[in-house]
Amino acid sequence: MFKFNFLCEKENEHSTEPDLDRQEVFQHSEEICPEPNPQELNDIPKNTIECNDVVINYLCPNSLLDTLKDKKLNESILQAEENHSDLLPAVYEGGLKVWECTYDVLQYFEEAQIDFNNKLVLDLGCGSGILGIYALLKNATCWFQDYNVDVINNITIPNVSLNSEDLMDRSKFFSGDWKYFVDLMKEKYSDRKFDCIITSETIYNTNYYTKLHRVFENLLKKDGVIYLAAKSFYFGVGGGVHLFENYMDNKKVFRHTCCWSTTDGVQRDILKINFL
Repeated sequence: MFKFNFLCEKENEHSTEPDLDRQEVFQHSEEICPEPNPQELNDIPKNTIECNDVVINYLCPNSLLDTLKDKKLNESILQAEENHSDLLPAVYEGGLKVWECTYDVLQYFEEAQIDFNNKLVLDLGCGSGILGIYALLKNATCWFQDYNVDVINNITIPNVSLNSEDLMDRSKFFSGDWKYFVDLMKEKYSDRKFDCIITSETIYNTNYYTKLHRVFENLLKKDGVIYLAAKSFYFGVGGGVHLFENYMDNKKVFRHTCCWSTTDGVQRDILKINFL
């Protein structure tokens, strides 16, 4: 049974229109070493998601946003809020909001009883880190990656720590563009490949497909699996499930099947992806 306990108001739906006039300069990748959570983050109200016997805690996004505003920091999260947008290409990629497909993936993992025991998992484009936290609670080791260092420091790491400090011992955190993330992994962890890559709501922009596919090719074990969740089409930015399926078909590296789908609102799918 799934139960969502929201202790604050629902996030507003903002525009996802990209600023086409911006000159995009993508952030280099770095590994983030966790520091103790500031007291103001510890005081933020918590939300919970209950997935049968798994309970995931995470910071209330709106309250977190208010806390960051009070700190008067010039961070990418606040820049996006000032622009009333969930997306600022090459600046902020929606890491504060918990997107719909996150709940789809949790439901699928529970229904399919996916085994994460002793697996090395990559939560790619992790944002709040909820999917990676689920894997950790199922006894995986998880490495979290998001474009924004602000998201990793203010959202992902606090959320992992909130569920248990013990989970931090089985976690690593990275920020930056996917192109540079692959380069960093090759340089620093050349022998590491992932049993499972989880990625949700990351194919909204077709300009990123080449970099995303490169992550899959370089960081997935030959017998590994990718779970990719997304909407069939993203209005305003142009990407979607079928476009990415066509991209993969043209590359001829992976096979893919739709393992879960819903037409509740906008159609959303989960793709299971393996090497050919």
